[in-house]
Amino acid sequence: MKAMGPEEACFFTQQVYLIGTEDEDTSPRFAPISWVSYSWGSPACLVISIYGTKQTKKNIARTKQLTAAVVTEDMLPFIEQCNRQTYRKEAMESFHVDIIQAETVQAPMLADGKFTYECEVINQVELGETTTYFAKINKICASDEILALDFFDLRKIKPVIYSPENYFLPGEHLGKIGDFSKS
Repeated sequence: MKAMGPEEACFFTQQVYLIGTEDEDTSPRFAPISWVSYSWGSPACLVISIYGTKQTKKNIARTKQLTAAVVTEDMLPFIEQCNRQTYRKEAMESFHVDIIQAETVQAPMLADGKFTYECEVINQVELGETTTYFAKINKICASDEILALDFFDLRKIKPVIYSPENYFLPGEHLGKIGDFSKS
């Protein structure tokens, strides 16, 4: 097996979330972030790592509040306009998205999001230019479409998966946990 250096893009799949925060003038700000995980316990938290200098990080430092929406395929054109590397002013001006205020935190969210967390930061860790936030989940907003599912079927939800410089969708249900240990 060939070794890769830690500076290479050697991570694999990561689900994309749209992080919502509020600027000082109360304008909504969104940033697509794929370094997101979950911490099971009391309290349950999203664990969100954000690299570099972004207004989103400044907003979180100031308010300690955010929303995190599961990004789905239909959201990609808007998401690309929330990313400073793919933003185009003329494209952003052609979008209309309904933005609403979260109920438990002072942060925006998309009205038609399929699955959105409302969170407040309870701890953070700095490592180089990356800040990792432990954001306590106050509320989860799920669409009727999600609530009608028998289980969280990723083929129907269609969360966007990021792998260096590319987007993907899940395509196949391989089985349940335990299916592969049966004789």
